[in-house]
Amino acid sequence: MYAVPRRVRRLSVDLHGHDVITALELAIVRVAEAQRNGYEEIELLHGAVDVEEPVEEGRGRIKWELRRMARGGRFNQWIQPDRTWEKAGSLVLHLRPNSQPRPQGWSREPPHRHRR
Repeated sequence: MYAVPRRVRRLSVDLHGHDVITALELAIVRVAEAQRNGYEEIELLHGAVDVEEPVEEGRGRIKWELRRMARGGRFNQWIQPDRTWEKAGSLVLHLRPNSQPRPQGWSREPPHRHRR
Protein backbone atom coordinates (compact mmCIF):
# COMPACT_ATOMS: atom_id res chain seq x y z
CA MET A 1 0.00 0.00 0.00
CA TYR A 2 1.36 3.42 -0.95
CA ALA A 3 0.90 6.55 1.08
CA VAL A 4 -0.52 9.39 -0.96
CA PRO A 5 1.36 12.59 -0.24
CA ARG A 6 -0.99 15.23 1.04
CA ARG A 7 -0.82 18.79 -0.13
CA VAL A 8 0.58 21.32 2.27
CA ARG A 9 -1.44 24.50 2.67
CA ARG A 10 1.14 27.14 1.71
CA LEU A 11 0.62 30.83 1.21
CA SER A 12 3.09 32.74 -0.98
CA VAL A 13 3.45 36.46 -0.34
CA ASP A 14 5.34 38.56 -2.88
CA LEU A 15 7.07 41.46 -1.13
CA HIS A 16 8.51 42.94 -4.34
CA GLY A 17 7.48 46.51 -5.01
CA HIS A 18 7.15 47.47 -1.35
CA ASP A 19 9.55 49.68 0.54
CA VAL A 20 11.48 47.89 3.30
CA ILE A 21 9.31 48.96 6.24
CA THR A 22 6.05 48.16 4.47
CA ALA A 23 7.39 44.77 3.31
CA LEU A 24 8.43 43.82 6.85
CA GLU A 25 5.11 44.95 8.33
CA LEU A 26 3.23 43.03 5.65
CA ALA A 27 5.32 39.93 6.38
CA ILE A 28 4.37 40.03 10.08
CA VAL A 29 0.69 40.54 9.31
CA ARG A 30 0.55 37.75 6.71
CA VAL A 31 2.42 35.27 8.92
CA ALA A 32 -0.06 35.88 11.75
CA GLU A 33 -3.06 35.70 9.41
CA ALA A 34 -1.83 32.53 7.69
CA GLN A 35 -1.41 30.79 11.04
CA ARG A 36 -4.87 31.95 12.22
CA ASN A 37 -6.34 30.77 8.90
CA GLY A 38 -4.90 27.27 9.37
CA TYR A 39 -2.09 27.34 6.81
CA GLU A 40 0.91 25.11 7.37
CA GLU A 41 3.57 27.17 5.59
CA ILE A 42 4.13 30.65 4.34
CA GLU A 43 6.72 31.63 1.77
CA LEU A 44 7.83 35.25 1.82
CA LEU A 45 9.20 36.09 -1.64
CA HIS A 46 11.92 38.70 -1.31
CA GLY A 47 14.13 38.17 -4.37
CA ALA A 48 17.75 39.39 -4.36
CA VAL A 49 18.97 35.85 -5.08
CA ASP A 50 22.47 37.07 -5.84
CA VAL A 51 22.84 39.23 -2.70
CA GLU A 52 24.77 36.82 -0.50
CA GLU A 53 25.96 39.15 2.27
CA PRO A 54 23.88 41.34 4.59
CA VAL A 55 23.31 44.90 3.39
CA GLU A 56 22.24 47.98 5.31
CA GLU A 57 20.66 49.76 2.36
CA GLY A 58 19.61 49.19 -1.22
CA ARG A 59 18.88 45.96 -3.01
CA GLY A 60 18.71 42.90 -0.76
CA ARG A 61 17.71 44.74 2.38
CA ILE A 62 14.27 43.10 2.65
CA LYS A 63 15.91 39.68 2.35
CA TRP A 64 18.40 40.32 5.13
CA GLU A 65 15.92 42.09 7.40
CA LEU A 66 13.51 39.13 7.09
CA ARG A 67 16.33 36.74 7.96
CA ARG A 68 17.28 38.86 10.99
CA MET A 69 13.67 38.88 12.12
CA ALA A 70 13.33 35.10 11.76
CA ARG A 71 16.65 34.41 13.48
CA GLY A 72 15.79 36.88 16.24
CA GLY A 73 12.47 35.21 17.04
CA ARG A 74 10.11 37.90 15.68
CA PHE A 75 7.84 35.27 14.07
CA ASN A 76 8.15 32.63 16.82
CA GLN A 77 4.64 33.01 18.22
CA TRP A 78 3.27 31.78 14.87
CA ILE A 79 5.97 29.46 13.51
CA GLN A 80 8.06 26.41 14.27
CA PRO A 81 11.47 28.17 14.33
CA ASP A 82 13.54 25.02 13.87
CA ARG A 83 11.87 24.44 10.49
CA THR A 84 12.66 27.82 8.92
CA TRP A 85 14.16 27.55 5.43
CA GLU A 86 16.22 30.46 4.12
CA LYS A 87 16.10 30.03 0.37
CA ALA A 88 18.06 32.28 -1.99
CA GLY A 89 14.97 34.23 -3.11
CA SER A 90 12.50 33.59 -0.31
CA LEU A 91 11.98 32.64 3.31
CA VAL A 92 9.78 29.62 4.09
CA LEU A 93 8.27 29.50 7.56
CA HIS A 94 6.50 26.42 8.91
CA LEU A 95 3.53 27.59 10.92
CA ARG A 96 2.38 26.27 14.27
CA PRO A 97 -0.67 24.02 13.94
CA ASN A 98 -4.01 25.71 14.51
CA SER A 99 -6.70 23.26 15.58
CA GLN A 100 -9.44 25.88 15.23
CA PRO A 101 -8.65 27.96 12.16
CA ARG A 102 -10.93 30.88 11.48
CA PRO A 103 -12.64 31.31 8.14
CA GLN A 104 -10.22 32.80 5.63
CA GLY A 105 -9.69 36.41 6.52
CA TRP A 106 -7.00 38.64 5.09
CA SER A 107 -6.25 42.29 5.65
CA ARG A 108 -5.76 44.55 2.66
CA GLU A 109 -2.33 44.63 1.10
CA PRO A 110 -0.72 48.06 1.31
CA PRO A 111 -0.11 49.84 -1.98
CA HIS A 112 3.18 49.25 -3.76
CA ARG A 113 5.68 52.07 -3.41
CA HIS A 114 8.13 50.85 -6.06
CA ARG A 115 7.63 49.58 -9.59
CA ARG A 116 7.80 45.83 -10.06
